[in-house]
Amino acid sequence: MPGRSVRRTGLRRPLPEDGAARAKAGASQAGKVIVSVAANLALSSALLYFFGLVYTQKFFGYFRVHYTVLDQSSDEILARGAFGLHLPIGAAAGIGLGSFAVVRLARFLLPDRIRAGLARFGPPFATIAGLALVGVTVPEVLGVDPFGFHAGLPGLAFAAGVVLAVVGSRRLAPGEHAPAFLVAEWTTTYLLVAFGLFWAVSDYSAQVGIREAYATAARISAMPAVTVYSERGLSLEADGVRQVVCAQPEAAYRYRYTGLKLLLQSGGQYVFVTARWRTSDGVSFVVPRSAALRLEFAPPGTRPSGTC
Repeated sequence: MPGRSVRRTGLRRPLPEDGAARAKAGASQAGKVIVSVAANLALSSALLYFFGLVYTQKFFGYFRVHYTVLDQSSDEILARGAFGLHLPIGAAAGIGLGSFAVVRLARFLLPDRIRAGLARFGPPFATIAGLALVGVTVPEVLGVDPFGFHAGLPGLAFAAGVVLAVVGSRRLAPGEHAPAFLVAEWTTTYLLVAFGLFWAVSDYSAQVGIREAYATAARISAMPAVTVYSERGLSLEADGVRQVVCAQPEAAYRYRYTGLKLLLQSGGQYVFVTARWRTSDGVSFVVPRSAALRLEFAPPGTRPSGTC
């Protein structure tokens, strides 16, 4: 327009004030989503690693092998966590998605009167239910086990109770609060929920580790027979383990050990158990992997010859 100059500071047309406000709000919302996704990914990775670590401790502890001597890599521990938690995570995701679908359908199908009643009575009910769920976990902390053999339920009850109590109380007493207060409230809630999830994973992974170790011990007799050839004597002495010294002086591996099963190879270590391994008196061997050893596998029940 004549007599009016427009100053351009870039290639794009300047946004009006309301457009700039919307852009700022959108950027803030995107930042919150990114932070939330990053925090949940970090928590998920930590839970997977924690599951794998506790599982490793319990599994090898059943065979009387301390897990630290195996030098397990992070990839192996995470893989055990992913294998052990894929079903619970899938079930939780399915339940969550189904809950969201129910809420959407309820908002679309229910009359306004019923929705108003739910909005009125829902928050106090959620608050009371959350406090009740947190309360039932107190005996577990004090050493009483009211949940029996349902591993993981106390931690899940605690995490769900915290979420219900916080969400319900915020709906019961809405209001404006300082940003610092909201950040502190969100952080505390997140830490409490994370505590409950770690508690649940700890109990569940310990039970799974012991159960898998028991199942492995039950099928040791069906595992392939292993013959260990060594340049030097290994002094492997246990029930059913036999040492044969080859008479040929030019033999590359003069010592042979039979009656063994390979449980694991990890971190440069072999873990052998005896073919007659029993929970009461079973013996396990941890042997460093090296070029001085050679392993020979055969069908279970194979009888080795008495000479080299």
